[in-house]
Amino acid sequence: MSSAKGRIPAMKTVSERSPGFPDALLTSRMVDDAPLNKILLEVVVYPKRLTVDDFDWILDLYETVCPRDRFKLFKITELPFWSQVADPVLTQSARAVRRSPYSFFEAARKRISEGRALEAQLWDGCEIDDPRGTFNLNIEALKRRKQGLAWYVRFLFPLDFATAQLSGLLRTLVDRLDVFSGHGGPVFAFARDKKDEAFTEIYAKARRFWGIDIDMLDLTPFRMRSELKSPCWLNALGSPFRDDPGVAARTEDLRADPDITVFDQRHATVFVLGAEPDALDRNRLVKKVLVYQRMAEVIDGFILDAVGPLAGDGFISNADATDAWLHRFSLGSNWMAAPDVQ
Repeated sequence: MSSAKGRIPAMKTVSERSPGFPDALLTSRMVDDAPLNKILLEVVVYPKRLTVDDFDWILDLYETVCPRDRFKLFKITELPFWSQVADPVLTQSARAVRRSPYSFFEAARKRISEGRALEAQLWDGCEIDDPRGTFNLNIEALKRRKQGLAWYVRFLFPLDFATAQLSGLLRTLVDRLDVFSGHGGPVFAFARDKKDEAFTEIYAKARRFWGIDIDMLDLTPFRMRSELKSPCWLNALGSPFRDDPGVAARTEDLRADPDITVFDQRHATVFVLGAEPDALDRNRLVKKVLVYQRMAEVIDGFILDAVGPLAGDGFISNADATDAWLHRFSLGSNWMAAPDVQ
């Protein structure tokens, strides 16, 4: 595509080095010949708004990180199913511009112009049991009458995607897009049709492995205007967060930490916690967890609270478990003190 404005740097998709995660984290119970959960890599940003040019620019950016042979399926609000990119089902607006790049997203562009809610996704069709992992781009705007639109953009990658490229992707996004915040690193993916079973196992894993994010995009988008996700490997603070005097002062202290890299981008400050993602195994918590605790100090007072509960036996039977997980790096955390689930 060449219609979007702004230069997009080339990004590699071959892994330079995959995170060395233990088998206890990577192994999942099989149900119907598929794992309940697996670890993928993600980058998520919460834009304040998106224009049509921004939308096309994001599609261009996705082209630089996703192999062309994995551009297979797309989904929009108007279609209740995944359609083939090579032989797309076209809406009326798409048929009118079918020679334009990604014409099958024309209905999404129309929704953006009209200030309406939307969903626009690209996916390689790889299900959770596929050992190759999956590539996915999800651009969504949720709408409430009194609150307007809440945006998020999520890039999802296989675990062997080059982690060195994730920080570059997040920095590129927040240089172009005016965002509230963003985050990235390893995340639990799960079987959508077995969510309760999957989250029961995710709870047990999250009790031990603190460095893996949990997907809460069904609960939190509207709250991301004034709150933040708990520290991840990658963290982006846009306004109002990085403009807060307390956050600004604590950020200056963080710049001196040799284990934290800080990038000042146009619309957000990006914090990279360590050279690569880490599972943060509670059985051998060492220096690396201190970096995440320092990040939690920087964003103290903004971390999401009173969320959930998440699905699964562990989160539902422990009423405070979701909030305890979100504040696991914060001063006075009781995540370590909670009973183990075997």
